[in-house]
Amino acid sequence: MENDTNSATGGWQTRIPVDDDRDPPMPAGKKTYAKAKLSNATEVGKELAKLYREARSGRIDVSDASRLANMLSILARILSDSELEARIEALENRGL
Repeated sequence: MENDTNSATGGWQTRIPVDDDRDPPMPAGKKTYAKAKLSNATEVGKELAKLYREARSGRIDVSDASRLANMLSILARILSDSELEARIEALENRGL
């Protein structure tokens, strides 16, 4: 996959070879969202494992996978902290 600067659009354009089996990039302005459930640390861990496999197989560029893995790691820490806060609050409310 090659990245090419296109001055008409003022940004980067991604070119995918015709024989590539990946889906084409979504048009600018169209929102897409991940379909993965990421509501707890276990689900985030599963998504990290999936991301690792996709990067190892070459389906995702390693630099992109690294960025996504960093975001997932941050999300896992936030979820873990939220769970700990809830547990501490529950203990405090019990009077322990």
